[in-house]
This record gives sequence, structure tokens and C-alpha cells, in this order.
Amino acid sequence: MQRVILTLPIGNGIPIFGYGLFIMVGFLAALFIARVRAKAAGVSKEAVIDLGLISIFTGIIGARLAFLLLDYTPSDGQYGNWREWLAVWEGGLTFQGGLFLALLADWIYLRYRKISVGKMFDIYAPGLAIGVGFGRLGCLLNGCCWGKPAPAGSVFSMRFPDAIEPMAHQLWLAHQNPSAWTDFVTSLGYPADTLPTVPIYATQIISALGLFAIGAGLMWAERRFRPRRDGQVIVWFLLAYAIGRFVIEFWRDDTPLRYGFGAFPGLRLGQWLAVAMFVVGVILQWYLSRRKT
Repeated sequence: MQRVILTLPIGNGIPIFGYGLFIMVGFLAALFIARVRAKAAGVSKEAVIDLGLISIFTGIIGARLAFLLLDYTPSDGQYGNWREWLAVWEGGLTFQGGLFLALLADWIYLRYRKISVGKMFDIYAPGLAIGVGFGRLGCLLNGCCWGKPAPAGSVFSMRFPDAIEPMAHQLWLAHQNPSAWTDFVTSLGYPADTLPTVPIYATQIISALGLFAIGAGLMWAERRFRPRRDGQVIVWFLLAYAIGRFVIEFWRDDTPLRYGFGAFPGLRLGQWLAVAMFVVGVILQWYLSRRKT
């Protein structure tokens, strides 16, 4: 990972963060794909660009608000540090929150412009998946959204420097209970002399590959299943993303389990939001199935 890709020689130096860079790359990729698709759909490229700008602005706001409300722990213990609230370049964006706010803002804009909401959302859906995939690569460079310790020899594992949070978390666990940590990592197949830190699941890379596959799958499905109703492709995206996010969260280790009861330990925040997204997708699918073409 590499949080700062380069430093511009301006003043005292302006750092270019890998996380922010890949967020921008993802946005530009989604916008480019949507512009190419707009022509075939008979939609104005200007409207596509306007929608893209609205989406990135409201999406970042929604993603940051969701993170601050649901998963934020201040570094100094003081919740009034507004500069830390705004530090999106350091990570801390909850995608589902950004998606919901962006879709709401987009819906308002499209209704105002009298442009088909379903058609425009369908134009953006594959690019949205690919763009978010690039964002996950930004997470990799930032060292966030990390995975659980992986078994020895796993092809889906990687290591971060010990100073980065995923490894620092392991060092903390090892310090808190050395014998329990040793038993745990040796049970994964590591010899004792490899301690205290071990490789973790490369959840960021797995997520990115899954999102790229979703984007490609949406473009294949919209050609394969015709005729279809406007709005069907974005519904496919919601359902596919929700399933993929729910599953990958079992291998992530960056957020705690929540709302458990009895023997049920709870789910991670991303999983609860994925459940909500899936329910919305099912409702929209039901609505489209009953709507007249």
C-alpha cells in the first residue's frame, strides 16, 4: 500500500493521496462508460455529465455522513473535531450511504429535467460498478477495509507494513493476550517464529475484481435479456452488489459485529446496509414486474 502517491512541488508540497486518486479514476471511468452508452440509448451526453457531477458530489457527502453517523471513532476521542470530519482523503466513506443519497439527488434532477429516470440509471449502472471497483483499489492503497488473518498459503492474502492499522491491530491483540494470539495464528498454519503479524485476506482486491465482474455482467445481461423495462439494469446492480458485499464482509475485519442477540453474534455494518439494499432491490424488481411496458 502507498497512501501518498506523489507530492507536488508547490509551496510546502501538496500530497496526492492514492485513495482520493482512485476515487477520481473511478468517477472518470464511470462517466466515460456512461457517455459512450448514452449515444446508443438516445440520451444527451450533457445530461449524463450533469448527472455524474451531481452523483460524485452528493455521493461523497452521503458516504461520509453514513460513516460519521454509523462507524466513526475520533482519533483524539473528541467528536467536535470538524477537520477530521472532512478528511475524506484518509478514507472513511460508506458506499451504501453515498449511493442512496446520490440516487435520491439524481432522481430529483432527472424528474426536474423530464428525463427517464430508469433509462438514465441503466446507462450508469455498469460504469458505477466499475468505478466503485477502482475505489476499492484506493482502499488498498489507503490500508482500510482490510481482511481477517488468512490461513498459511492462501492465494488471496497479503501483508501491510506493521505501522499500518491492519497490522497494528494484530500487534495490539498480540500484546493484550500473547498466548491466545499465538494459539490463533498457529492454528492458521503459521510457525511460531513468524509472529506477531501474519498475512490477511486481500478483501480490497477481491472486492474490486468482483465489482469489475458485476460491471461486465450487467453489460452482457442487458444485451441478453431483451426487451426489458427501463430501470432493470440498475436493479440488477443493486441486487448483485448487495449479495457480493454481504459475502465479502465475512472475510473483513475492519468493523465490529453489531446487534447480536442470544447465540447470534450480529453482522458488520456493511452487511446490514447490504440487507437494506437487497430489500430495496427486491421491491423495485417487484414494481418493474408489475409495471406495464
